Amino acid sequence: MGGDARQAALAAYFARRGALVRCFGVPYSDTNTDLMSFCEWREALLGATAVILPLPATHDSRHLYMQGGEMLRAPRLQDVLEVLPVGTFLAGGRMSEGLLSLAREKGLRAFDYFKCEALQEANALPTAEGAVSILMQELPRTVAGLSVLVTGFGRVGKALVRLLLAMGALVTVAARRSEVLSEAAALGCATLDLRVKDALADPDGRFAAIFNTVPERLLDDECLARLSSETLLIDLASSPGGIDAEAASFRGFRTIWALSLPGKYAPVTAGEMIGAVVEDALKREGIL
Repeated sequence: MGGDARQAALAAYFARRGALVRCFGVPYSDTNTDLMSFCEWREALLGATAVILPLPATHDSRHLYMQGGEMLRAPRLQDVLEVLPVGTFLAGGRMSEGLLSLAREKGLRAFDYFKCEALQEANALPTAEGAVSILMQELPRTVAGLSVLVTGFGRVGKALVRLLLAMGALVTVAARRSEVLSEAAALGCATLDLRVKDALADPDGRFAAIFNTVPERLLDDECLARLSSETLLIDLASSPGGIDAEAASFRGFRTIWALSLPGKYAPVTAGEMIGAVVEDALKREGIL
């Protein structure tokens, strides 16, 4: 139900595996010839043993998130849950605690695939590729020889650093833990210790771009005042992000908050990755 191009790829993934796939509000794809699409969401749900909601399941905390089917009205998720029989498997991405609790109260087997470690790991590479694509679009220079800073060295940070290094960029990693800084240095990166005051200061514009992957406000107004406004800022961290967008705008920075990059730059891959995670969950539940 619902979603964007990732959901269309996910539907095709299950159709290729022999599942009978019924769709409502899934973007049309002329390659998805084995799918049945419905204009009425209740009809689409008839006989379903598993229901897969998109990522995110909702944008407004009430209605199903839908990009496809402009003529269709997005149903309230509470109404969807009301008609599902007890025991139905319900998967979705970024499902709120309220939605998960309501699903369980109604006897549904609820599963938030976005919280799955396997998906987080798989998403790191397409996120990194999407981030580098933004860099290439925004700067009139080759990545090779470009000096960039990456704050944070988690899943996404590591994938991004490895990709940038492979393309010949001069990469600096900023982090707090000594073992993380040592790991980055072993890859060939320069390092900055965030435990040191003003570690990110770069008034002369040494860095052409800064990628933030840390979900806390690292680049606040005080920090931005010590950077060159010519530096491109790309925030990859989840809400509320790590860059003070208002302060950055006031100081003349170009700032891009790049969320959900796998869905934007590699939707088929992203959909198939979600499909694999949901398929494993369906097997654990004994449905497949």
